[in-house]
Amino acid sequence: MSHSPMRADGPSEVQRPLRRPLRRRGRTVVALLVAIAALLAPVVAGAEARLWGTVQAVAGRTLLVVSPDRGQIEVRLVGIELPEPPRVGATGTVIEGQPFGPQAAAYVRELLLERQVQLDTYGKDRAGRLLSVVWLGEINVNLTLVKEGLAWLDPGLTVTNVRVALEVAERQARVGKYGLWALPDPEPPWEYRKRYKLAPQ
Repeated sequence: MSHSPMRADGPSEVQRPLRRPLRRRGRTVVALLVAIAALLAPVVAGAEARLWGTVQAVAGRTLLVVSPDRGQIEVRLVGIELPEPPRVGATGTVIEGQPFGPQAAAYVRELLLERQVQLDTYGKDRAGRLLSVVWLGEINVNLTLVKEGLAWLDPGLTVTNVRVALEVAERQARVGKYGLWALPDPEPPWEYRKRYKLAPQ
């Protein structure tokens, strides 16, 4: 089963496989970013808890994780915004969704479903979901999604040690024109939701 997202080049949106997240160079960059975050950890509040569990369901950036300690936990990937997938709007009409919305959702699902993950948690959102950096082995999933151009950095993120690494990853994706950054003028999902009067998922 392939976990490679797709990349579009220019306005034609011709797609081809992106780099795999396990490439040696990618792992080196991720390790460097994690080291930077670790250096900042004494300055800012670190993760509140570290949990383990198995991902039972995936819906965009929301996961249902079964933990041996806490049972079923709803988790949201902290600090990132995925492109909006197709969904039904307030008037009952189907809204097409954003470019790379389906690819991003499929990538997260294929990467994490039925896999054991580690969660570094940073409180809860308004819906009661644990805000977490999700690790699959050595892969920081939040960071990988941004680096591969399948997610934006959430502008409202206040966890400094998480934000620093995601900012670097987003700059790399922009420069390399990976994923959504290959489009001529990608629209952030929060602006897309405002335009269509959609609630965040």
